[in-house]
Amino acid sequence: MLNQFGTFINRANYVKINDLIFSNQVSHRFCRHLIFWLVFSVYFFCVNIIPSKPEDLFNSKTYLNAFQLMIFFPVSVVSVYIAIYFLLPRYITREKYFSLVVIFMGLTVFYFALAWLLNILLAMLTQQISFRDLPVSFKWFQPIRYGVGLPFTSGVLTIIIKLFKNMHLEQKENEFLQQQKINTELQLIKAHFQPTFLHDALQHIFYLVNKHSFQSPETILKLSDLLSYVLYDNEKDQVPLEKELQIIKTYLSLKKIFYPTNLHVHLKQEGKLTGLGIAPLLLLSLVENCFEEFLCKPTQRLTLNMDIRSENDELCVLISCKSNLKNVSENNYENYDWLKSLKRIKILYPGKHFFDAYFKSGMTNLVLILWLNENLNMPKKEEFVFL
Repeated sequence: MLNQFGTFINRANYVKINDLIFSNQVSHRFCRHLIFWLVFSVYFFCVNIIPSKPEDLFNSKTYLNAFQLMIFFPVSVVSVYIAIYFLLPRYITREKYFSLVVIFMGLTVFYFALAWLLNILLAMLTQQISFRDLPVSFKWFQPIRYGVGLPFTSGVLTIIIKLFKNMHLEQKENEFLQQQKINTELQLIKAHFQPTFLHDALQHIFYLVNKHSFQSPETILKLSDLLSYVLYDNEKDQVPLEKELQIIKTYLSLKKIFYPTNLHVHLKQEGKLTGLGIAPLLLLSLVENCFEEFLCKPTQRLTLNMDIRSENDELCVLISCKSNLKNVSENNYENYDWLKSLKRIKILYPGKHFFDAYFKSGMTNLVLILWLNENLNMPKKEEFVFL
């Protein structure tokens, strides 16, 4: 309980910090700028502490001089806001580097002139002699340092921070768009299962009912179970593996009723299949697409062998299809529509799946291996091999 509470507190703190850094709300932006300038003012003050000898660190005059030099602080403020609101959007992001150099040279003259005026004001407030009689280090070094050096440093620093922030926001936006694209593709792939199957099933049930077949009630109940799974469990991230396999058996039994003489099915299961989760309709869509490809005409006959094995959270599926009227060759089986279901597998199990499709002895074979445990790493590099 305490661990969950601590996790909740850490997550809440992360959200607050994330909003403070990246939110565009006025309050968050004001807080960001306020924190930045407070930190920068401390840095500016510390930079101005220049004792001539170690014992001057304990002299109050040293810190008074540093405080007086804070009069140049507005030059850095001006340079920062010009950098992030003028130079960055108009020249740096648009890659107008020649114009940037020209504008930057003009701004350097402007910052130096502003620092020069502030230096004259500082001399009037703190010095007892006229500005002309002051040493060169005071008249020239300070305007160069606070009108060229520090404004350049602060401007470049804030531009770098802004660029990293923009890159992070663009990355987050791209991740969001990519996730939206993946979700849309998944919905399209899921939706592909239903229309063809429903049309075919309703036609056969209508035929059985008209014949007053004793199989009509059983067929309707099986279709009801299948539709319930398709409509409701389809929205879940995972379902028990044994439930997916049970629905496959229901689907195959329906197809056997619809095609009693045209279909030969052999289903084999080995290993521990309980306690494992899988994305809904993942295996069922593969089987359904096999029927679309190999049993789409009344005169077609399909032999379907399905071997399912599980060991150490590794699920192995072998599907073999053979049709009497399907001209299968090594050159055309890669274009089957039923292979499109593999796109969903690639999205849902990145780095956790292996696929191999090959043609042998007149049969098209599909080998699919899934690593269902999130903590397990794929033994081999992800690859698609068509033999």
